[in-house]
Amino acid sequence: MNLTEKIVGNITGKFVIESYQRGYRWSKDEIEHLLEDIDEMPDGQNYCLQPVVVKNRDGVYELIDGQQRLTTLYLIIKYLSLYMDLKYSIEYTTRKSENGHIGSKDLLENIDTIDLNSSSSNIDELFIKKAYAIISNWFKDEKSKMNSFSGKLQKYVTIIWYEVDVEEDSIGIFTRLNIGKISLTNAELVKALFLSKGKKDNRGFYTGNPYGIDDKKQHEIALQWDAMEKGLHDSKFWAFITNEKENRYPIRMELFFDIMENKPADEYNFYTFNRFYNRFKISTNRTEAWETIVRYYQQLWEWYKDFNLYHQIGYLVAIDYDIKELLDIAMNKDNHIRKSEFKEIILTKIRQSVIFEQVNGEQIDYADLSYEHHSDYIHRLLLLFNVETIRQKGDEDNRFPFERYKNEGTWSLEHIHAQNSESLKTNQEWRDWLVLHKRSLIGLMNTYEEDSATYQSISEIITKIDCVISNIDDKNYKGSIRDEFSVTASAVVDILSDGNDKTQMHSLSNMALLTVGENAALNNSTFDVKRIKVIDMDKAGDYIPICTKNVFMKYYSSSDTKLHFWSEEDRKCYIEAMNNILYHHKDASENEVKLIKEEIHYGSK
Repeated sequence: MNLTEKIVGNITGKFVIESYQRGYRWSKDEIEHLLEDIDEMPDGQNYCLQPVVVKNRDGVYELIDGQQRLTTLYLIIKYLSLYMDLKYSIEYTTRKSENGHIGSKDLLENIDTIDLNSSSSNIDELFIKKAYAIISNWFKDEKSKMNSFSGKLQKYVTIIWYEVDVEEDSIGIFTRLNIGKISLTNAELVKALFLSKGKKDNRGFYTGNPYGIDDKKQHEIALQWDAMEKGLHDSKFWAFITNEKENRYPIRMELFFDIMENKPADEYNFYTFNRFYNRFKISTNRTEAWETIVRYYQQLWEWYKDFNLYHQIGYLVAIDYDIKELLDIAMNKDNHIRKSEFKEIILTKIRQSVIFEQVNGEQIDYADLSYEHHSDYIHRLLLLFNVETIRQKGDEDNRFPFERYKNEGTWSLEHIHAQNSESLKTNQEWRDWLVLHKRSLIGLMNTYEEDSATYQSISEIITKIDCVISNIDDKNYKGSIRDEFSVTASAVVDILSDGNDKTQMHSLSNMALLTVGENAALNNSTFDVKRIKVIDMDKAGDYIPICTKNVFMKYYSSSDTKLHFWSEEDRKCYIEAMNNILYHHKDASENEVKLIKEEIHYGSK
């Protein structure tokens, strides 16, 4: 592998594009984006384009990747021929001059004399003509900039030249590039900046590395790289520092570099590499730069190993807080802070994360939080409740599993007890809902004596359920299944609701984190149905957030609570538990630390 930089105006040679590639396909948006990026470069500032991948075949370059960029640059230089010389040629092997049709090489060389509106013999010719027309129109509007634009191409616009060994399989490289599995990533390119070797100068230093990283240091970097890559493959560590899915980063160090460089989500693929590359073109010491990388990584690992910081920073990351900001605070040499000060900063950021505001800036009382209007706020508050519950127990062997929380199902807000079956519209949803609740009713019925009125009442409802289920798919049934389901469901909810306050149905006291997917019947089920579901999930080894499990196991409730119901008293106990964790608790020094601005109230104050 040979990794170098080439000024666009100095690119020379013959390039061929083999048949395994698609043809030229850049659109107006892509072409104008390139033109505008170059045009908007400040005078004297370098602009580095994404890499091209080539193979030198006896003086002719096989262009494996980058044909769209290089062809577009060719067309731009062709248009600017009065201001600069074009020093390279491009030929598509499948588009040769034959049978009266113009080949790709001739087309490109003569594009400035061809009628761009004439008929095209193939799709490549069509796109190339359109591209040249787009470039022509752009410069017509920007004619005064032609001279300065060509100057930038000749002095400041560069490409990353990635030359592979001649023995490499071109098709294999192309395929891997296009399915995202080749090691041509930001991470591997950054690695090449540190480990690439040029010729030694008269001082014994490598000219490709102006600050003289010798063999010993390069070996050290390679070993440290491998160790960090291995650490990032730890699912627990990965989930601690990011919400990104693991499969998005085949080479995990790329995430770390993206964090280091604050890569915006919508930036181009090689943004991070270009940041490093442009920095190394000036006076940055590469040895020092690498040592900074190692220190940042070690800082993340130190936080990960610290039981309290693991939970506190892990929570902030889970709600999309920028971990780079925390790293910059901790690693700032000009404003060094003590660990105690840093921990207080973390606590402050946690408190700020659960101070919720209206559009007008007024703070929302926790008692006023509603599933209908503040679901994101409630989710965040419950996540903190779950994380802090585990952190405050202080069991080093039992940490909040961010990796399971992020990867196992989609954890969303669910009503602990739901009373609305009206949203169910299909025969299948009705059947599923009735089957789920029949199981609960049987369990509840068995807690009463057979001769009791309650036992008989539940038995009658079960009979109605069986009748509705048997008729759901009977096309000859004369009655209204919808009406019969509605009546039966209402009776089921009444028997499984123990005097619940419907005004608090969407409040915090009736919310928990649970993953039930798109199961509409389960989403609209009563407490006991969901309790049974949680038990089944637990038996199957599924991950259930600790506080959700505590809710459905009645851990927070009083000893005389009824197992099958979510009562008003249960709700009050649930809220009290949140206050004990988030409002009334002490830190390791026995100082009271409040994570929320005020106590959470059950209902109105």
